[in-house]
Amino acid sequence: MTAPEYSFEGFRVKVAERELWCGDALLPVNRHVFDCIAYLIEHRDRAVGRDELVAAVWGRVEITDGHLNQIIARARRALDDNAQAQRLIRTVSGFGYRWVSEVEIREARSAEEIAPRPPETPVLAATAAPVAPEAPTQPQAAQRPPVQRRRYGWYAVIVVLVVLAGIWALRSQRAAVVPAPAEDVLVADKAVVVLPFLVDAPSESGWLELGAMDLVAERLRVAGLRVSPSRTVVTALHGTHAAINPSDYAQIRDVLGADLIIQGKAARADGSWRVELAAVNAAGTEHRIETSDSDAIKAARGAADLLLAAALREPPRDGTTPAADAIRERLQQAQAASLANELERARNILLAIPDTPEFLPEVRLRLAELDFRAGQYDRATEALASLLSDAAIAPDDVHRGRALVLRGNLNFRRSDFAKALTDFNAAVAALDAGTAPLDLCDALTRRGLTRVALNDSEGALSDYGRAYLLAEQSGDRLRVAHIEAGFGQLQIARHRLELALPHLNTAIDRYEAFGVVERVVTLRSMLIDVYTDLLRWSDVLPLAERQWQARERIGDPGLNLVVFNRQARVLMGVGRYGEAAAVVAEAQRRFRDLRPGSLRYLHDMQAELAARSGQPDKVVAAVDAALETWPRDPSFDRYAYLVLLRQRALLAQGRATAALVEPWLPPDGDGVSAVFLLAKAEWAARQATAPDAVQAAFDRALARAEDVGLPVLVSLVAQSYVDWLLAQDRRDKAAELAGRVAVWANDDYESALVRVKVFQLLGSRDAWRQSLEKARQLAGERVIPARLTEPPPAR
Repeated sequence: MTAPEYSFEGFRVKVAERELWCGDALLPVNRHVFDCIAYLIEHRDRAVGRDELVAAVWGRVEITDGHLNQIIARARRALDDNAQAQRLIRTVSGFGYRWVSEVEIREARSAEEIAPRPPETPVLAATAAPVAPEAPTQPQAAQRPPVQRRRYGWYAVIVVLVVLAGIWALRSQRAAVVPAPAEDVLVADKAVVVLPFLVDAPSESGWLELGAMDLVAERLRVAGLRVSPSRTVVTALHGTHAAINPSDYAQIRDVLGADLIIQGKAARADGSWRVELAAVNAAGTEHRIETSDSDAIKAARGAADLLLAAALREPPRDGTTPAADAIRERLQQAQAASLANELERARNILLAIPDTPEFLPEVRLRLAELDFRAGQYDRATEALASLLSDAAIAPDDVHRGRALVLRGNLNFRRSDFAKALTDFNAAVAALDAGTAPLDLCDALTRRGLTRVALNDSEGALSDYGRAYLLAEQSGDRLRVAHIEAGFGQLQIARHRLELALPHLNTAIDRYEAFGVVERVVTLRSMLIDVYTDLLRWSDVLPLAERQWQARERIGDPGLNLVVFNRQARVLMGVGRYGEAAAVVAEAQRRFRDLRPGSLRYLHDMQAELAARSGQPDKVVAAVDAALETWPRDPSFDRYAYLVLLRQRALLAQGRATAALVEPWLPPDGDGVSAVFLLAKAEWAARQATAPDAVQAAFDRALARAEDVGLPVLVSLVAQSYVDWLLAQDRRDKAAELAGRVAVWANDDYESALVRVKVFQLLGSRDAWRQSLEKARQLAGERVIPARLTEPPPAR
C-alpha cells in the first residue's frame, strides 16, 4: 500500500515518513504541527472546522482554542506563512481553516515499508558502566523520522581522544564518559532545560534545589548552549520544586521548547557530595554522569563541565581560590532565595558577603534588583547611582548594562519616559558586544515599550524585532511571550487592531502555559477591547466569558475589578442589561474599599449602565467620581466617552450649561479623540448653531473616526450624526452614513438600528423590514423605539 507525498512552493510533505522538507532540508516539527499540515492538505477541497481539526490532530475534543491557535501559528511559521499573508493556510472566520495552495501529489512508500529507527547510543554514562537507553514509551512510528548516519571511522577516534582529553582535565572529579558523536547530545541550536535539583541532605542545604540548577544552567549557557533561564523554568513549573517525573517531560518540552531536559540530584554522605546529572533527549534516551567532591558547588560545576566536555565545548574558566569559591556559593544561595521569591533572605545573604573587588559590582547590582522587586524604589535608585558612578566599571561591562536597564525600569515605573529612554539607550550600547544576549534582549524590549509610550512606533518595531530574534535564539519562550505582547500593544497604539490579534493570542497562549495569570488577564482584557472596538461581538462574548470564569483565581483585587469592568461592558454591548447589573452590584460589594485609582473602573461601568438604563442623575455622579482619578488625556477614547455620557446626561436633565460642559471639551488638535469631536458637534447642535457649522463639526468627528479606523468610533459618530441629519430632513447624507455602517449591522445592534431609521424615512419597506428583523435579533433587552416599528408609507 502506498502513501502520498505532497509538494507545494518548494516544500514536500512525506506522509509515510512523517517528514516535512524544504528543498533539501528536513524541517524539525512536532507531531501535532505535522498532523495539522497533513490533514489540511488531505482535505484541501473544503474548509475544515476547528472541532474536526482538533479531533484529527489530538484524537480528542477537550483541547482549548489557544492550543489550536498555537499549532496553526507553528504550522504557518514552519511553512514560511503567517496570519497576515495566509498564503497556504487560510482562516475561515467563525469556522476553522482551509488549505489554499496548489498541491502536487505522487505516491510514495507506505508507513509499513519505512525501516524502524535504530536505537541510539548513550553518550554520557554513570561511573560504573554505560546506562542502556530506556525503551521508548511510544510506538516507533510516532518518533522522529530516521536520520541518516555516517560511518565515523577515524573521525570517531579523534572524537574519543578529544572527549578523553576533557575528562583528563577534570581527573579530580570521579566520572566516566562513553565516547560517541557529540552531536547526538548537546548541539548549539538545540534548546536545553535544567530542572530543579533533587537534594538528599540536611534541610540547611535545601537552597541547592534552585542554586545548583541555576549554576549548571548558567555554566552551559556561558559555553554557548541554548539554555532556558532559571527564572523562566521556575515560572513554567508554577513555583513547585517537587520531584518531576519523566512522564512530565513532554509537557515541559511543549511549554519551554526543550530538546534536552537535564535533572540533577545532590546527595550528602560520608563528608562528600555526590552530584548526578540525568540528561534525557526528545527520543527518550537517558544519559547519566556522576561527580563527587567535598564541596557541593564544585561537584555541580564539575558535572556541568563534563557535559560540556562530552559536547566538545570548552568549560568556562574562573578562579578556583577557596575565597572565590566561598563567595560563589553565597551568590548561588542568594540566587536560589531570589528564584523562590524569598527576597529578604536573599538580601541578608548578599549583605553578609565580604567586599571583594572581583564580586562587589555583582553584589551591589543584585541588592538593587531585590530593592526594585520589593518596591523600595528610592533605595534602588540610590544604589544604582552609586554603582553607575564607579569608574572601575567599564563602559561596556555587563554589570553596567544591567544596572542601566534596572534604572530605566525605575524611571518607566515613574512615567518618566524620557529618562527611561536615555537609560535604555545607554544599556543597549553597553550590552551590544554580544556577550550577554538575554540582557541585550531585555534592554531592547524595555526600550521598545518606552518608545511606544513616546509614540515612536518605528523605533519600537525595530527594538522588538531585534529582541525577538535574541529571545528565540536563546530558547527563552517566556521572553518571546513578553515581546509578542509588546508587538500587540504597539499595534493597538497604532490602531492596527487586526495586526495586534495574532501577537496577543500567541502571548496569551504562552502565558497560560507558564501559568502567569496576571499577564493572561491583562492581555485578555486588551483582546476583549480589540474585539469590542472591531464590533465583533460573536468573538468577544466567549472570550469575556472565559475571563469571567477565571476571576476567582486572580489574587490582585485591582486586576480583578478590571475583569468585572470588561464583563459588564461586554454584557451591555450585547443588550444583556440584567446580567450586567448583577456584575456591577457584585463589584460594588467586593471592591468598594479599593484605592481611588482602581475604583474608577467601578464608576466607569456604573456610569454606562445608568446611561443605558435612562438614569441621568446617576450618570453624572458616577462619571464625576471616575474622572477624579482618570488620566486627562484628550486622545484617550474611554475618557472622552465618559465626558460624552456626562454631557448627554446633563442635557437630558435640562441642566447643561456652558459652565458645566465646555471646560471638559479640549480644543481641537491632531491627537484629540473623535469622541470629543462628537461631543462638540452634539453641543453645537443643542446650542442652535447654524446647521452648516453643526454639519461641519459632525464631519470633523466622522473624519477623525475614519482616520483612526476603529469601527466602534465610526458607528458611534454615525448614530448621532444620522439622528441630526434625519431631524434636518437630509436623507441623502443619512443614507450615505447608513451605508458606511452596513458592514457591521449583522453583528452590532446600534449599527443595525441606524439602518432601520434611514430605511424607514426613505420609505424602503423591504429594506426597513429586513433591517428591523436584524435589529430585533441583536437587541437583547434593549427596546426598539415604537415609532421605528411602524411601516413607512409606501413610495
